[in-house]
Amino acid sequence: MRKNNRERILETARSLLPRYGYSGISIRAIAFRARLTTGAIYFHFKNKRDIYKTICYEAIDLMVTRMREGIAGRSTPNQKLISIYDTYMEFFYRHRDYYNIIMEYKAHYGTEGSGSDEIAQKLTELTRVTEETISLGIREKRIRELNPLMLSVFLAAVTEGMLQYKKLGLLDALKISDDQFRSFMAEIVDIGIHS
Repeated sequence: MRKNNRERILETARSLLPRYGYSGISIRAIAFRARLTTGAIYFHFKNKRDIYKTICYEAIDLMVTRMREGIAGRSTPNQKLISIYDTYMEFFYRHRDYYNIIMEYKAHYGTEGSGSDEIAQKLTELTRVTEETISLGIREKRIRELNPLMLSVFLAAVTEGMLQYKKLGLLDALKISDDQFRSFMAEIVDIGIHS
């Protein structure tokens, strides 16, 4: 029964966070919506930050798993890098609540102390997947000698920027489709890093 309560708490928080943000919900609100007592919540979680961190970790783990699955299905390093981009896009569309929860962590969660460093540290797993892919390409002489970490951060920043533009409606206003941007990204990656 307690395990079900834990999942109910997380499910409720997952539904409330995208709508109200981290600072817009409380333990009482989560308990009320989950039809539990605040004591039941504190049995499973230390505080709201602990709930939020757990949800962010779930989202990051899911994204890392999807990235690794995408990479496994591709043969060249450039294809693998584009599959990472595809994963970001898929995550944006299929797991929008998770995506928004992760993206807002600095604005709401990061202001409450060093706990946000744990989430930032966990987020490095996404960069490490890209870094490993680039390093493999360098070893295979298919990607020119570039700093794998810096290139990973650059590619993630471009992708995140594009997704933020998408959320703002800028890409629609410019009449740039997902497929057009993906093709352009693939071309730039191929030209810019090909050995």
